[in-house]
Amino acid sequence: MSEWPDHYCPGCGAVQKPFPRYPWHFCTDCRKTAADRDGRVFVFGNTSFGGGFEFGYADTDARYSCLGVICLIARRPAYVHEARFGGIVAEPVPDLPFKRHNVIDVRRGIPQGFLDDQAARHPTL
Repeated sequence: MSEWPDHYCPGCGAVQKPFPRYPWHFCTDCRKTAADRDGRVFVFGNTSFGGGFEFGYADTDARYSCLGVICLIARRPAYVHEARFGGIVAEPVPDLPFKRHNVIDVRRGIPQGFLDDQAARHPTL
C-alpha cells in the first residue's frame, strides 16, 4: 500500500499529517482563528471526555452544544465539528448551502433563535 500524499492546510499552506477521514482539514493554528464575519473569534471543544461538540465566542464564558458550526477561517466557509474519537476538526465547505441537522451557521454571529432555544433548554446559560 502506498503512503498518503502530502497534505497542506487550506488556510496557511503549512504541511500537515494527512488523515484519510479528513483529507482537506485546516491546521490547529488556522482553526484557532475561526470567526464570524465581524471578526469575533470562536473557541471549540468537546463537551466531555467521551466527546460531544461545543462552541462559543472566545471573549465570553458561554458555551453551546450542537453537532458543528459553519464559520469563517481564512475568509472562507469552514465546517468545524467533533472529530471521530474526539477532538475538533475544521474543514473547508466546498458547496453552500450546507444542510446538516443541528449544524449552526455562525458566520454572521450566533443566531438569536439558536440562543433563545439554548436558553429555554438550559436556563443557567
